[in-house]
Amino acid sequence: MDILIHQSPGELVYLYISARRLQNLGNSNIQDFRCRVYSKDDFIGETEVSRSTLDPDFKQPIPIMYKFNKRQKLVFQMIDADQELASQLVSQNSSTSIVGICKQPLAKLMGARNSLSQLNLMRGDQIVGNIIIHVARKGPQIIGQKEQGHKVTEIKWRWGGVKLLDLDFFTKSDPFAKFYRINGQQTELIHKTEVIKNNLNPNWMCWETTENELIKYSKNLYVEVMDYDKMGSEEIGHVTINYDEIKINKRTEFPLLTPKGKNAGTLKLLELIIVEPKEEKKEIVQEQPKEPTFLDYLMGGWQMSLSIGIDFTFSNQPITKPDSLHKIDPHKLNYYQQAIKDIGGGIIAFDYDKQVPVYGFGGTPKLPTYTKSTMDDCFPLNGNKDKPFCNDMEGILQAYIEAVPNIVFSGPTFIANVLNKALQFAKENAQKNTYTVAMILTDGQIEDQDDAIKVLLECQSLPMSIIIIGVGDENFKYMKQFDDPMFLKKHSKSDMNVRDIIQFVSFQDYKNDIEQMSSAVLDHLPKQFMDYMHINNIQPIKMQSVHLSKAFI
Repeated sequence: MDILIHQSPGELVYLYISARRLQNLGNSNIQDFRCRVYSKDDFIGETEVSRSTLDPDFKQPIPIMYKFNKRQKLVFQMIDADQELASQLVSQNSSTSIVGICKQPLAKLMGARNSLSQLNLMRGDQIVGNIIIHVARKGPQIIGQKEQGHKVTEIKWRWGGVKLLDLDFFTKSDPFAKFYRINGQQTELIHKTEVIKNNLNPNWMCWETTENELIKYSKNLYVEVMDYDKMGSEEIGHVTINYDEIKINKRTEFPLLTPKGKNAGTLKLLELIIVEPKEEKKEIVQEQPKEPTFLDYLMGGWQMSLSIGIDFTFSNQPITKPDSLHKIDPHKLNYYQQAIKDIGGGIIAFDYDKQVPVYGFGGTPKLPTYTKSTMDDCFPLNGNKDKPFCNDMEGILQAYIEAVPNIVFSGPTFIANVLNKALQFAKENAQKNTYTVAMILTDGQIEDQDDAIKVLLECQSLPMSIIIIGVGDENFKYMKQFDDPMFLKKHSKSDMNVRDIIQFVSFQDYKNDIEQMSSAVLDHLPKQFMDYMHINNIQPIKMQSVHLSKAFI
């Protein structure tokens, strides 16, 4: 068997889904439901059909690649399986089979406590039930998804297709595979892969099961390879495979036949790992020992806490001027708002209480509850010196909108005190398994370099990263030096190891493309986080087992 080595574009996680109190839209009989998941318009996967219950616990998890630096907005559709089948039989639009919809970013699902969320299913403006979503690293982490009290043989494998038959006229097929176990004359779906668009040689994501689940009734498995289409998928080819041929004889390739018996390409086993009951691995494919990953820490209970500092110096221009960097437009976010929302949002997702301290600097605050007569280089944006916290992204943006008209832009640009506030929060957070990220937004060169460097050196020993974002047309020549760890090391009075904890980015470098800039910024955080864990020999917290049927009443 070939060993396929590749760099993953993210980390594989599984969505386990249940629902509660679904509305019965049928006349008398309770419907059969399935849940389907999309990212934008891309189909991610779907569960099996749960029969005759308004409180389904779906057993089939949906695999998805999580990317910390990307915004992955998911749409969950609860489907009336009977209505959908009826619509397909008469070639009608199957949208009438959608019972309810829920939209939620993947990061928020993962960042919830125990990675467990209960959300409303909506049909228009009406709540039609609740959906419960648990994000897990693998199937066995959910109690009830594998045999309890019995030793089992676990299987991890990955399949692909080779030279599949093309059923599309203008593009290539969009293949996915469905695996069934055989029970007499019946077949039972046990796994459905994701769809890979426009590809006749797909490599589907790895999935996990147990030997008992796989060959519960027979050593034979039936596999269909389908061409996905929103109006109804079409079979490319099928094959019956024998588990012993794979496990014992090491067979990896299986010819596919169309419904008319013609060649449809090849189904190929790309990777296989079998874990026997006594923790003895039979490495059919050699696998490197698993090191903890960034996701292991976050899903094990580590949080990320955000602290924000915003520049209100005169160079931002008064908000009465059209070129003001702080100009508030109800129809369009300014650069400060965009950066806070796009970059900060990815961090706040992993903060349970979502309480974010937000400070201003370089201005003279005239807030209703906090007023100064001269420039203040560190003032609470909400006007509460004792409780400078804003609740979640909505609270941060609202506090910003309310504060801007009540601040006289001044100067100079001092950031040391704002950094020191973040440093103090990081010291507190270190006792709570929380990694602090300080985000400083400024439109010019700082004027307290020596003081800022002292604070930045002190940050080195803490679970902390600093993001400095340049807003406006300044060249930020000096600020860019902070991005180099050797710059700080030159200012250190000892031989301390300097971590790479600072990142400076400018809107200009990304041609004002906030989404691209956000992706680049967040791409650095996992490594900075992991460097701290490795240096301090901190292991991930073991994830708690979750039983979905008992998670919420």
